[in-house]
Amino acid sequence: MRKTLKLTLVFALLLYGYAGAQEFKGQLKLLNNLFVPYPDTLMWFTDQTLENRLEFKWDATDWLRFDVQARNRFIYGDFVENIPNYSSLIGSSNGLVNLSFLWAEGRSFVGHTEFDRLFARVSYSRFELTLGRQRVNWGIDLVWNPNDIFNTFSYLNLEYPERPGTDAVTLKAYTGQLSYIEAVYQPHKTDDSSAYGVRYRANIARTDFQFLVARMAGFYMLGGGLSSELGQFAIRSEVSYFHAIRSSEKSGLVATLSADRSFGSNSFVQLGALYNSFGSKGSHEPISLIEPQAQSPMMLSRGKVNLFVGVNSTVATLFTPSLAILANPTDWSAAVIPSLGYSASDNLTLALTAMLFAGNRTDEYPSIGQLAYFKVQWNF
Repeated sequence: MRKTLKLTLVFALLLYGYAGAQEFKGQLKLLNNLFVPYPDTLMWFTDQTLENRLEFKWDATDWLRFDVQARNRFIYGDFVENIPNYSSLIGSSNGLVNLSFLWAEGRSFVGHTEFDRLFARVSYSRFELTLGRQRVNWGIDLVWNPNDIFNTFSYLNLEYPERPGTDAVTLKAYTGQLSYIEAVYQPHKTDDSSAYGVRYRANIARTDFQFLVARMAGFYMLGGGLSSELGQFAIRSEVSYFHAIRSSEKSGLVATLSADRSFGSNSFVQLGALYNSFGSKGSHEPISLIEPQAQSPMMLSRGKVNLFVGVNSTVATLFTPSLAILANPTDWSAAVIPSLGYSASDNLTLALTAMLFAGNRTDEYPSIGQLAYFKVQWNF
């Protein structure tokens, strides 16, 4: 009965959004995955994911906007068949209300839908009020975001550029053309697990600054960030200090610093570093390749220090080769992510991506196996 009600809600929202939306778009994506485990390289795992994303935005008046976005996935193959409780591992719900559900499940397949945006936004004068499932983006850095306490995200989740949403109430007040104060309340089932915070953001001398104070589950948080230019480089940094409320927990600092530069319109290079005092220098839990997701800004890395190098380019306007490397300089393990994209038309792209790991079993990026996938994506 509950599944029927949820399916009815899905179709009602989709039909309503299509009928009255001022903006309707989406994508259809097919992923063919291959995983070669290590050390048993003779056993290969394959699966396929058919993913559809629908986005509806409706301006009911000049001061009221509704936004509904859903992510639908049908996954079938060896991963589903061989990994216990696979259906419980997918999804990224981070809200008070459960807006994700399974609509199909079998021995080797699973169908899953999740609403990661479902909110209303009211704008009046210098104020903006947003209620519902939304993306609260407090991050500045392009790889790690210790300031982003409401929607923590892992860089390794490559096929989710929209990023998850959370159930929250957000009030933003603009204090100038380039400055505002933003207050966020993120309710959960208990007061202790709820989160709230205030951010002030401004631009001074062509530099974006932000200062924030918050309370999240088990911690008080004080942080800040900036984005500026130094010569031909863009400089980004975030710093967050987490003070434990309970004596059984430890306090700590998470900070990032990165620099990136564009070379004409064809190439982009980025360097970055992360320090995480909550990380360890010893053995680490294995990373998840099914649904990589950092559970909090204190878990952006398993080690204390991480380095990042990223390069991407455009060749002959159609090909987009790229390379990203995440490395732990303490245990010398690394995740290497090469990719080659091809633009077949204005709305059809193809891409071949690999995720290669080099490290011992107890390192941050252990050689548990190598992953590669081929993607076909149609945007409409």
